[in-house]
Amino acid sequence: MASTCLNCGAEVADKYCPHCGQKSTVDRITWHHLGEEITHFFTHIEHGFLRTTKELLTKPGLLQKNYLDGKRKTYHKPISYLLIWIAIFLLVSRLAIKFGHLENETSSTFLTVTPEIDDIIYKYTTLLEIMILPFTAFNLWLQLARPRLSYLEVLVTGFYRFSVLYIFLTVQYILGWIFGFNPNSAGALYTMTIIMSVWTVYVFYDLFKRYNVKYVFVRIITTLVTGVAIYSFLRTQIAKLFITLGF
Repeated sequence: MASTCLNCGAEVADKYCPHCGQKSTVDRITWHHLGEEITHFFTHIEHGFLRTTKELLTKPGLLQKNYLDGKRKTYHKPISYLLIWIAIFLLVSRLAIKFGHLENETSSTFLTVTPEIDDIIYKYTTLLEIMILPFTAFNLWLQLARPRLSYLEVLVTGFYRFSVLYIFLTVQYILGWIFGFNPNSAGALYTMTIIMSVWTVYVFYDLFKRYNVKYVFVRIITTLVTGVAIYSFLRTQIAKLFITLGF
C-alpha cells in the first residue's frame, strides 16, 4: 500500500522514498536510535575519513588523481574533509591551550607586519586561509596544472592539500601539550613552515608526474615562490580590510 513520505511528501510504494531516499516508516527517536546514529557516524568515518587521511599523507598524488578520474566513493569528499580537520584542530588547540597551559600568543616571524595586523591574522587565521585558497589555486593552475587540469579541479583537490596543514597543526598542538612547548613560538612556526614546504613539493611532484608535466621540479619551485608571495600579500591586505571593517 502506498504511503506519503514524511520528509518530502512524495508517494512511497516501497521501503524507501524514490524522491529523497528516506525510509517509508520512521520511528520515534529513542536511545537505541541515537546509538545507531553514533555507530553509523563512526563506521562511516572509519571507511572514508581514515582511508583518505592515510592515502593523503602517503600517496597524495594518487589520491587526487583517483578522485579526479572518478573514484569518488572511496574517499571522503574534499570540502567536508577539510571542515572536519579544521574542527578537530580547533578543538585540540583549545584544549591544549586550556589544559596544557600553552601560551595563546603568536611570536614574531619573517611574515610579521604590525602588531595590530598580526593580531587579526592570528584571530582569523582559518578564515584568511580559506579566502586565499582560490588565489593560490589559480597560481598553481596557471603555472603547473594547465591544460591537463581545469582550474576547478585544482581548486577542489586543493581542499585535500589544505587539510594536511590542519593535520600537521593538530599533531603539533598535541605534541606541545604533551611535551610542554608553545606551538606558536617562532621555532615551532619555522619548523611547521619547513615541513609544509617539503610536503608541498612532494605532493605536487607526486601528482603532476602522473600527468607527465615537463620540467616539473623547476615549475614546482616557481609555483611555490610565487604562491608564498601571493599568500603573504593577500593575507596582509585582507587583515587590513578586516581592521577597516572593525573586526
